[in-house]
Amino acid sequence: MIKSFVCVCTGNKYGTMYVDKLYNMVTRHSNDITFNVITDSKKDWRPEINQIVVEPLFPTWWNKIHMFRDDIGLKGRVLFMDLDIVVIRNIDHLWDFEGDAFVIIQDFNRCRIPNYHVRNSSVMKFNAGQEVHVWKKFVNDPKKIISQFRGDQDYMTSIYRQSPIWPRDWVMSYKWEIGLEPGEKKRSPHDKFVEKKFNKVKHGLPDECAVIVMHGKPNPAEVEKDPLIIDNWQ
Repeated sequence: MIKSFVCVCTGNKYGTMYVDKLYNMVTRHSNDITFNVITDSKKDWRPEINQIVVEPLFPTWWNKIHMFRDDIGLKGRVLFMDLDIVVIRNIDHLWDFEGDAFVIIQDFNRCRIPNYHVRNSSVMKFNAGQEVHVWKKFVNDPKKIISQFRGDQDYMTSIYRQSPIWPRDWVMSYKWEIGLEPGEKKRSPHDKFVEKKFNKVKHGLPDECAVIVMHGKPNPAEVEKDPLIIDNWQ
């Protein structure tokens, strides 16, 4: 099986450092992969990183949809991760999970609503070219899709509401799941307390957790004291 990894770095929200660190983590915790980045222009990354320059460009996270094209050179089984990810353990099993099926995260509101149907697109797995319908539907009328959905994960939810999802403990939210102190009540996603306290949390980290998603605040570069992030995001 050909194992490909892909991330997306367009615009200026995340600097090239994020791709470099993601490359380090992914190659440290997996074997025999090709590492790809979808970008808007050639960057000064190491030669082991295959750069895929795409057009047209879309606002913010919508450039993720390029990965589902069948004409950009991705091969085999593809694992995608956002740039604000911290990989802490081996991830080879993510390529094998559910075989050829498309796999995505159950959105982290699952911490409050167990059967929450929305998908989170921070970590996805698919076969190259197999999900090209996602791209074709989008590129046929991107303005309509962008106006219809709040973001790419809502668009993905509309297509993959019944798709397999990662086991909960494999891919977890830093601030909503891992960052909860023992006995602490689950917080509101918009609770300002999260941002004030993120550097001094105690962790409930399952042995199976391999990927930590740093959605929203903080992103990995903003964590100054927590060794779980500092020791692994490098």
